[in-house]
Amino acid sequence: METFLDDYEDGKREGRYVDAPLPVLPFGDRAFDLALCSHFLFLYSRLVDETFHVAAVRELCRVAREVRIFPLLALGAERSPHVDVVMEATRRDGRDASIVTVPYEFQRGGNQMMRIA
Repeated sequence: METFLDDYEDGKREGRYVDAPLPVLPFGDRAFDLALCSHFLFLYSRLVDETFHVAAVRELCRVAREVRIFPLLALGAERSPHVDVVMEATRRDGRDASIVTVPYEFQRGGNQMMRIA
């Protein structure tokens, strides 16, 4: 996190960080090797419905070869009810989706990410 915060102002000025709202991104197909979504999808599950989650993940998959979403918890530290729906939709779309345990825990119990390749 410190590395990102230290780099953010320079990266924004140099065009390495782009503010773009999901579920429609201003990038071409497979423009990136990796797309990261941290502390947005799944976290606000009570405010953002499963239709939005599926559309947002499909868009991330469109613009990147691999997608990682962290954490899988909603506010209140409970697993988001949208995780299984997104996994199923992603697999139906022909992508490999898995849950990976990571050595980082920002929220208690929040040490898993979704990896889509």
